[in-house]
Amino acid sequence: MEAASISLEPAPLLALRAFINGAGALDAAAWTAAAIAADLVEDAGEILRSARHGQTERSDLRTLESSLKLLAEKARKRRAALWHLDTRRQLVRFSYTKNDAALPFDDGELHAIFLHAFRLEGLGLALDMGKHPRPLLSVGLPLPAQVGGVAECMDAVLKREPAEALPGLLERLNRRLPEGLCMHTWTALPGYATPLVDLALRAWWRWEVPVELRERVAAGLRPFLAAATWLWDRGGAKAEAPLDLRTIVLEPRLEEGVLTFATRLGALHALNPLKVLGALFGLEAAELKGLVRSRLDLKADPRLGQAERFEPKLKNMFEDAVLLSGGSNITLVDEDDDEPLRLG
Repeated sequence: MEAASISLEPAPLLALRAFINGAGALDAAAWTAAAIAADLVEDAGEILRSARHGQTERSDLRTLESSLKLLAEKARKRRAALWHLDTRRQLVRFSYTKNDAALPFDDGELHAIFLHAFRLEGLGLALDMGKHPRPLLSVGLPLPAQVGGVAECMDAVLKREPAEALPGLLERLNRRLPEGLCMHTWTALPGYATPLVDLALRAWWRWEVPVELRERVAAGLRPFLAAATWLWDRGGAKAEAPLDLRTIVLEPRLEEGVLTFATRLGALHALNPLKVLGALFGLEAAELKGLVRSRLDLKADPRLGQAERFEPKLKNMFEDAVLLSGGSNITLVDEDDDEPLRLG
């Protein structure tokens, strides 16, 4: 991914990565000042934490990480206090295709790949509010390795809305992605939009059944359609209750060697489709090549019609701004600094 073009990551983070990789020295004081000025202390702390596991013997990395801890905690508290007033953040939902060479990637690998592409293109992701903040990029609905997807989605929260036009942005990101992954839509959403996983109702699947398995699949499908219930005992150490696949696998149809069906989604029904098909037809996962998620059915997002419940009270913010600019002697104190910040 790095070979596609030069990295557009901010200079302090590039310098830190080079230092971690042993490709350059680091003036700790000057670098720290640059990281503070660019508001990248928390990002740097996350990079150092991630690198620590493979670099345990390097005392210089441990020293640098220790020196950043207090600064990172102050930055996190400041960010938490101003989170609801930050109008620069941008929530985006992007869709992508996963096929061919990308089929072996599982959810964790896809997450890492897209994080890497955003980083290399200089698209800074906002961080969550955890003790060890992580970039706000969700993998959406699970899609196992060896299963393709036509319109998979992820949600990302950018620190700032990109200034460039959408076609150029998608072109840049797609140049970074490995073969078999391609982003094709990018939708800006208000920050209070409901996560995709909470909107999904059904997933639709398409499987081009190998010729040697078609009779077996047809023979297995007939009793399933005729049954009122079809209990699946998943086994496992937790001794989970059997699931009735007749209520989860919907509208299965085998036509001209292609099996199409839908599965219910939700907290209790986000099942691995390979295991579902294996349970129905007595097949191993390795035999189920070519399965693709063709689309998702989503319910309307109720939050998008209730903006007044989620958006900041703009009228009050405007009145506060007028008050602060009207010559008052109000003093705002930032507890992280030794000196108060005076406005007006």
